[in-house]
Amino acid sequence: MLMKRNWKRVCRLACLLLLCFSWTVGAADQPAEKARGPQGEEPGQKVLAVVNGTQVLEKDLQMTIQEMRRQFGEKAITQDSPEVLRRKALEQFLAVELLYQEGRTLGLKDVDTQVEAMWSGAEKQAGDREKFAAQLAKDGLSPDQAKENIRKNIYVRAVVTQKIVPTIKVEEAELQAAYQAQQDQYRHGELIGARHILIKVPPKATEADKKQAREKIEGIHKELTAGKDFQEAAQALSDCPSKSRGGDLGYFGKGRMVPEFEKAAFGLKEGEISPVVETQFGFHVIQVYGKKPPGVTPFEEVKKQVEAKVKSEKFNQAVSNYVGELRKKAKVQILDPGLKEGGK
Repeated sequence: MLMKRNWKRVCRLACLLLLCFSWTVGAADQPAEKARGPQGEEPGQKVLAVVNGTQVLEKDLQMTIQEMRRQFGEKAITQDSPEVLRRKALEQFLAVELLYQEGRTLGLKDVDTQVEAMWSGAEKQAGDREKFAAQLAKDGLSPDQAKENIRKNIYVRAVVTQKIVPTIKVEEAELQAAYQAQQDQYRHGELIGARHILIKVPPKATEADKKQAREKIEGIHKELTAGKDFQEAAQALSDCPSKSRGGDLGYFGKGRMVPEFEKAAFGLKEGEISPVVETQFGFHVIQVYGKKPPGVTPFEEVKKQVEAKVKSEKFNQAVSNYVGELRKKAKVQILDPGLKEGGK
């Protein structure tokens, strides 16, 4: 709670797709020869490519680019020329479409039930049905399109789970090698181990509410300095989820906590209890229980982190290889000259 908020956007449940990209239904089940021509063509209905008989429309590409912008930011996207960006978006769309088509061969059951369960979960996460509908509209998705996204995601995930994940194996020696090769990533400055007690103050609290909270934390502080066990007090009185651990926040370095908390915590000696500290969350009392000098975090302490990174790298490569094999067997026609490699 005290750590600086990470404002990086995550995918909405309505757009749960492998690699975090959206697509629309488009004219997926229409043969290519029925596509409209340039004259009388509806916006976004231009057929750009065909993969195993499934059309890729201009609107599919635009929604993929839109999702890329949301995921990676405008700055990252504008590093590429418009032509390169469109080709990348097409490749992304084709990759997911091929995985979806492969998923359709697996004979999955109860897909409709899964779609409805995920849809209900998305509505609950949004708050209610109206808020969810507004969220979809903001993303330019109709309910039908969003449900189709979820359906496709189920098939894609089935392929990943059944065909790709089982091929990923990680040996202990690989983890050790990755740790040794990337030790700079595990270097740290001074670390402190601290626990705290928080008395929350809501953002819109009145002065009377703040006064009451301050009086409460000051009473707790008085008891602590008189010898009351800090962990017992945290378990009984703190408003922070860390209360279940006796207020323990673990070891952390500078830059991890909000400034007021960090300044107070790093100014304490081992075993010392802070005065009352006010932050955006409320009032705190902090106790430092340990300090570690700058160095490299031992392998055992970051083993799970190293393993996650190695598995992620292997997963990405496995997906790329699998899609590559699907692409070799697929019939892909790029109809828009600007989307062909070299623009021809």
